[in-house]
Amino acid sequence: MAAAPSRSRFLLCLLSFLCVFILSWNAVFPLRSGEGPAEPATIRFAVIGDSGTGDASQRLIAQRMAEWHQRMPFGLVLMLGDNIYGGLLGIGGGDEKDFPEKFDQPYEALLTRGVVFRAALGNHDMRHRDGADLVTSYDRFHIEHPDGYYSFTAGRLDDGAPLVEFFVLNTVRLEKDKEDPMQLEWLERALAKSRARWRIVYGHHPLHSTGRRHGADERMRAKLEPLFFASDKPRVHAVLAGHDHIYQRFRPQNGIAYFVCGSSGKLRRGNAEPDAGVAAVNDRERAFMLWEATPEELRFRAINEHGLAFDCGVMRAAGAVEAVACSALATP
Repeated sequence: MAAAPSRSRFLLCLLSFLCVFILSWNAVFPLRSGEGPAEPATIRFAVIGDSGTGDASQRLIAQRMAEWHQRMPFGLVLMLGDNIYGGLLGIGGGDEKDFPEKFDQPYEALLTRGVVFRAALGNHDMRHRDGADLVTSYDRFHIEHPDGYYSFTAGRLDDGAPLVEFFVLNTVRLEKDKEDPMQLEWLERALAKSRARWRIVYGHHPLHSTGRRHGADERMRAKLEPLFFASDKPRVHAVLAGHDHIYQRFRPQNGIAYFVCGSSGKLRRGNAEPDAGVAAVNDRERAFMLWEATPEELRFRAINEHGLAFDCGVMRAAGAVEAVACSALATP
């Protein structure tokens, strides 16, 4: 007669275990009705350019990035080229022997937290084996195509479309008078079929810059900018580049926001020429950027080598950039 209470206790324990298991599963993998696992409502990513010096300046910016990651965790870093300089004067580059000193060690704190780096190739990266060392080191730089141009997405909207799509250019093959029709055809097709809420293009050489050392590549701009539009409307929201070792944000050009962030390792102090089209500039300090994307807006911060945000804004529609006080952007 003692068997019945034993069975009751067993069933009660089993039911309790199943309830705890289901609640725990839903806490880790929350489900929406009729959908798979939910993705974060906010995607955060950092931006660095001309970073791969292996010196104290690169390590300082890496430290500031890790500090901001503690406050606002991000899972992605966009690298705008010249990721690995080389030689005593930094005139070479792109050699895998330099990867530990100029990538693994400076960004160790971020890499151990699972942050993924996605690189564009710069002119220094391609001075050794035409960039092949970076391309084949996929676990570090996540370059998807042997020629250095590719696209990828982050986040997902309720209808299944990507929240952000990034289009990574190999501008070394497009700068000045160089021609790369296959890359241009790829970019046109990729932009045309994109369903992403936000579309961001990045590469090494800037289409807009007032840097004295390099400046804007107007010949490359003539090849690329027509692809950024469809029926006279922009289908690109922001374009990021490095090469000039300064920070600049331009007033929207035909509805597109352009940024130069090429001072995350190298710096050319005082190198920016004044121009009415420049909305913000910093050519006195090294910098990186931190972005947030939601279905409603893109938010950006430019952050200096002291860890202080100095240029911040919000984009809510193509062509509209609202500069805001950095203190007004919510920080956890």
